[in-house]
Amino acid sequence: MSKYFLLNALFFTLITSAHAQKSCNCAALTDITRKKMEAAINTGAFEEAAAFINEQKKSADPCCQVIGLLYESMMQNAQAKPELSLATALQTKTALKKTYNLYADVMTNLTLGLYYNKKGNGDSANLYFYQGLDAATNAKEHYLVARMCVSIGNSWSNRKQEQKALEYQKKGLEAALLSGDTLSIAQAYSYLVTAYGRMYDDTEKMIYVDSASQVAGTALIYAKAAKNRTMIIRNYLSMEKFEIVKKNFQLALQYSDTIQTLLPEKASPTMLASFYTDRGVALSGLKRFDEAIENLNKSLEYAGKSTNAYLIRSTNDRLYEAYKAKDDPRLALSYLEKFRVLNDSLIDKENSDAISELEAKYNKAQDQRAIKELAQQKRIYVLLAAAGLFALIGLGFFIRQQSLKNKQKIMETEQRLNRARMNPHFFFNALSSLQSFALQGNDGKSIASNLSKFSHIMRETLESTYKEYVTVEQETDFLNEYLELQKVRFPQKFTYEVSASPEIEPDEMLLPSMILQPFVENSIEHGFTGIEYAGHISVTFRKTGNDLQINITDNGKGLATSPKEESEHISRASQIIRDRIYLLNIKLKTRAGFSIDNNSDGKGVIVKITLPVLFKKDIKS
Repeated sequence: MSKYFLLNALFFTLITSAHAQKSCNCAALTDITRKKMEAAINTGAFEEAAAFINEQKKSADPCCQVIGLLYESMMQNAQAKPELSLATALQTKTALKKTYNLYADVMTNLTLGLYYNKKGNGDSANLYFYQGLDAATNAKEHYLVARMCVSIGNSWSNRKQEQKALEYQKKGLEAALLSGDTLSIAQAYSYLVTAYGRMYDDTEKMIYVDSASQVAGTALIYAKAAKNRTMIIRNYLSMEKFEIVKKNFQLALQYSDTIQTLLPEKASPTMLASFYTDRGVALSGLKRFDEAIENLNKSLEYAGKSTNAYLIRSTNDRLYEAYKAKDDPRLALSYLEKFRVLNDSLIDKENSDAISELEAKYNKAQDQRAIKELAQQKRIYVLLAAAGLFALIGLGFFIRQQSLKNKQKIMETEQRLNRARMNPHFFFNALSSLQSFALQGNDGKSIASNLSKFSHIMRETLESTYKEYVTVEQETDFLNEYLELQKVRFPQKFTYEVSASPEIEPDEMLLPSMILQPFVENSIEHGFTGIEYAGHISVTFRKTGNDLQINITDNGKGLATSPKEESEHISRASQIIRDRIYLLNIKLKTRAGFSIDNNSDGKGVIVKITLPVLFKKDIKS
């Protein structure tokens, strides 16, 4: 019996030691330091923040280096340097693989989510937000849970899903109150005020304005208690908006004057854009149109600096209303057209529905995991009591098997998420093709024909997120339609050929869906860039023994000579395809694979993909 307790203690000691090697606790990351740094970044005290960041990055401790990178990406985001912020956040992600820190992990996901949110890419934003929420929830770090919930709420609000936004803002407030952190509570109340305000925008029910007004008072109290000027300004901005809704424009302008005295010397472009928008609307309500338009133009300038597509859209709408009220139809129409273009590019109902489905799957997976963990815990106690050491060994084997299965399920889910994330990129390029074609002055019949092709391609691409396999015939038809559409976009730039050898049974033989298009796209978008001759793409299918061999060849400029030249999209596409082939090999016990090399003649790239020969009868529906 004593031997059992000795082995049991050793077993859990090893687990604890392994976990400790992965985690880190930088001495500089105390609660006080964290709040000080976040305050410095939020209030624009960038010199103070930069000094701390440089000190951490020069540290010999890898954990402190990670913290330095994290704060650098957060500061770059606050400075409206989105591309730099993205690059630094991705660098932080890489560093976290070597030395893990929960705060750095969650906040890096937050920074990445904010980047994609500002770009109007809500699906990518929510992917990072939910990853951060998952990590924070598992660690029971309530203030981090609050951060992620309010960010998810803002993301849903940007996509006009106001009920979902309100739901997450309430969850964020619950988590903040559990944390007891004054600043987190102030932030959560402030974002809840915003959610109520947007519910009013969506429904025009004054009950939401009344709710928002009540919450705003509490939010302001906590903001002042936290001595956070940003939150104080945010709440005054909300109060100003409510008075505008009630048409109390003079009182709204008084709030605006108060805000002006509080604005920091280096306020963020987002804050300034919001300030000048509300001030412009209040002045317009008082029929001081010239002053209103002057302020709204300042708002548009700062919205552009913030690179926030939603702010730019909103400000164009306000300028339209101001010129309309001033009875200047020409300028009013120009801003209305700008608003409509931005609105059409940001609101995509199909993507919102897709993300709703992903969220439902995420919540279901969370519930199932909680049930499995409880059941497993009961089994552990029974087995330990009944069988001692033998039960411990058996349990260890069981946990290992479950872990492998769960990893496979997680990878399958991530594959669907990643494939869904690639759709907006693909749709953007396809729409660019149609736009170029239309601008060339082509007749309506040709435009309709190409629009029909795009519609079919879009439907096939969306269905591929859920359809694991397609026939060779379906894949060749899809590639032909896609390449024809790309030729509209790049006339005379390239030719192509898609062919299958006679032994192929195209209507019966299967391959994984959407596995070829990213490589073909890379040839067009990158391989043919900068060449002075006509490009050519060849896609061939042939059967070799029990393998389906697919070669994708182009005569472009070849592989990138340095990592920086490699496209982020094709890198992500290659990784997704590599993971899909890995899962295929696990499921079917095959040896599928692919390679990417320069052509032997020194011109262009050849992609060789080897897949198992599969038929419809081999795959269970």
